[in-house]
Amino acid sequence: MMLYKTIWQLLKTNKTNLMIGVIVTLVITFFYAQSIDVGDTQLQEAKILILSEHEAPIIDGMTDYLAETQTVVQMDSPTQKEIDDALYFQQVGIVLYLPDDFSDTILSGKMPNIDIQARPDAFSKTLVTQQVTTYLQTYLAYAQTLAPEEAMVQTRETLSIQGDLVLSEEYSQRMGRLFSGMTFNLLAYGLFMSIFSGFGVVNLAFNRKMISQRNQVAPLSKRKFNRQITLALVGYSILLTIGFCGLVLLLTRHLWSNAIGWHVLNVLVFILPVIAFSSCMTSLIKSSEAIGGISTIFIMGSCFIGGVFVPSNLLPAIVNHIAAFTPTYWFIQNNQLISQSLTINSAFLETFIAQSGILLAFAAVFLIVQLVMSKDKSYLR
Repeated sequence: MMLYKTIWQLLKTNKTNLMIGVIVTLVITFFYAQSIDVGDTQLQEAKILILSEHEAPIIDGMTDYLAETQTVVQMDSPTQKEIDDALYFQQVGIVLYLPDDFSDTILSGKMPNIDIQARPDAFSKTLVTQQVTTYLQTYLAYAQTLAPEEAMVQTRETLSIQGDLVLSEEYSQRMGRLFSGMTFNLLAYGLFMSIFSGFGVVNLAFNRKMISQRNQVAPLSKRKFNRQITLALVGYSILLTIGFCGLVLLLTRHLWSNAIGWHVLNVLVFILPVIAFSSCMTSLIKSSEAIGGISTIFIMGSCFIGGVFVPSNLLPAIVNHIAAFTPTYWFIQNNQLISQSLTINSAFLETFIAQSGILLAFAAVFLIVQLVMSKDKSYLR
């Protein structure tokens, strides 16, 4: 009991450092959750950027048609980085890349291939794609018997009749699942940072030379001593997990669905490699500067490249390949899987189990590394 009180006192004394991850996550989660509104069933306008190397009447006509229901954004010769930044900062939602032979293909009576780049949450992508297809097919139908100018006029008149588009309840449910999953993604940073910091504070204190030597002559064996420290820190991690999950469930209570249970299960699986990593690193590293470096570089970095703060779909493929070597990436992948699956079927279960298995494999690897590298051979008994 005295050991547990000592650990509690250590955590309490260092509460300022431990609360950094908690406060940051709470603030982001609160404001993020407050911005969620899935009650509106009117489809929001899409911000479209149309890129073409040349000008043509058919392109101008299609642009004018899209501008009637959407917002067409203008950018002068943007680079790919500028386009990616515009997508990330929501200045643009959908980018249409018109090929060089766009006009020639239309004039030959064929449908051109248009590359589309969109934000992961751009639900208007399907609608915009359908609008582009409708405009071009209508024009091609008239162009078979009319001159290009007359076909343009008839296309504009035919498509001038429009109605109101109202979203179905399934759309609202899908939006709710998506925003709920994105909110759970934020737990990766808060839990990882807080659990690792707690392990670091306690293990650094007990690994000090003077304290370690004194504990060697204590009536409590080294093996039981380390076991009690681990149990106390695991309990600390579980309490943090309950607190974080409770907060997210409270803030997203209007989005609850059958997906919530899967998100909570994913969090429980995720904390296993987090605990194993924290225990492994803090038991081997004796420097507080190194512990701080891991918190700043590895944990924060894995959250950025893993999809917590920046959607993985917006990151280059090489970044996603690197992120796959972190538990955070697979935690986010499971959250995305849960959010995008409206039904629980065999395909969902297979993917969820496989990705959860990777998280458990990370935990096993960290545990094995700790057992092998630890100087205390009693771990191997």
